[in-house]
Formats: sequence, structure tokens, C-alpha cells
Amino acid sequence: MVTLHKKGLPAWVEVAADDTRAAIKFYTELFGWTSQSIGGLSGKMNPYQPTQWLTYIETDRIEQTIEDVKAHGGQIYMPATEMPGGLFTVASDPAGTPFGIVEGTGMNDALNEVGGICWYELEINKAFDETVEFYTRVFGWEPHKEVESPEMTYLTVDQMIGVFTGPDFPSYFNNQSQWSVTFDVEDVEAFAKKAEGLGAKIEAVTQNTPYGDFAMLRDPQGAFFVVMKPNRSTK
Repeated sequence: MVTLHKKGLPAWVEVAADDTRAAIKFYTELFGWTSQSIGGLSGKMNPYQPTQWLTYIETDRIEQTIEDVKAHGGQIYMPATEMPGGLFTVASDPAGTPFGIVEGTGMNDALNEVGGICWYELEINKAFDETVEFYTRVFGWEPHKEVESPEMTYLTVDQMIGVFTGPDFPSYFNNQSQWSVTFDVEDVEAFAKKAEGLGAKIEAVTQNTPYGDFAMLRDPQGAFFVVMKPNRSTK
């Protein structure tokens, strides 16, 4: 089971969109959420920011973490800023992957529940070893190697995060390193069709894997996310 609010692990997600009202409408109709249920829905901090789900990693000393990020090859895009319940900033790792850092009470209580988050994944298309080392040094990760082959390398962290790379980086990642978030649903195929009916794009559907069924989706404004019906016996 996932341990909630553990330092160095994801504690919050939000989707940054050009049209916040349209994003709220899409996700509330799709999942039945309120806009505050699980993640945040916000406008972009600047017009160059991609439309995406942003994963926030928890720390108990944000100013020290900011210095650690810079010392180990990452970048910080804004100073620590107050938010309800704590402080946050936005950073990127050595592969250029955007992510957030939050100090304060973790806010994701709906993990491993239908409609909630069941997995986070870091997909890396360059500087793989350097990037894994970055998270290890900055956030204290202890990665476990699940797969290492010519086709892919896959690590897991604390039964909560997957870390992926491979020579054939999936095109639906837009050839960029990214954090993605996976939501637990009961029927992947029906959910993907519902999302498509609301304007989403279905990037891929994978069924009957040892871990469950998946659909990779992109919302009407382009933010990538995954839905999954987990194989409950593997959780």
C-alpha cells in the first residue's frame, strides 16, 4: 500500500491549463470530482508553460531542497511561495522534467481508491542515470530495478513511483521527459470512450497486462494523463 505524506514522495498534483474553466468542466464531468477533490486546477504561471499535470514532491525544508536541486543539476523557476497549508515552488530535473516541491501537509488522501491516484511515473528520454541520481540525492529515493533490457529500463520507488526509459520512447510522450499521473478506474475502455466524447484524445490502450488495463489520454487542452484498472492481486 502507498504511504501517504512521506517526505521525498509525491504529495499533490495539479493541471495547469490555458482555459481553467474548461479544464474544470472536463475533469468534473469525466471523474465526477469537485474542482478541489483530488488535484488542483490552475491557470498557467506563464504563457510558455506547457499544459500538463504537474506532480509535487513533499519536503519538510523547502529552502534547503531548493539549494539541493540547484546543487545537483536541477533548476528552480520561482521562489518558495505561500499556499494554503504550506509553501511551494516549481523546478526541473537534469532531464528538463518539470515538477513541483511542496512543504506542508500532503493533500492527496484519495490514493488507491477508484477515481483517485494509484501511480506516478517519471518518463525520462535523456540523462537517465544523472536524473535518477538527482532524485536519490535531493529526495532520498531508493530505486528498485524491476526491468533492465535493450528495450527498456524500469525502476520503482516506494511502491508509488515508476521510472522509465528506453530507446523507443513512446511518441505520445511528445519526445519529452515528463511526470505522469495515473488514476484508478473500474472500466478502462468505457472510461476512455467517455473521455473521448468529452474532447480528449486516446493515445493508447493496453489491456491484460500483469498489472492491469491502461489507457493513455490527453485532455482537450493537451495535458497527458493515464487511467488504469489495477490488477488488485498485484497491489
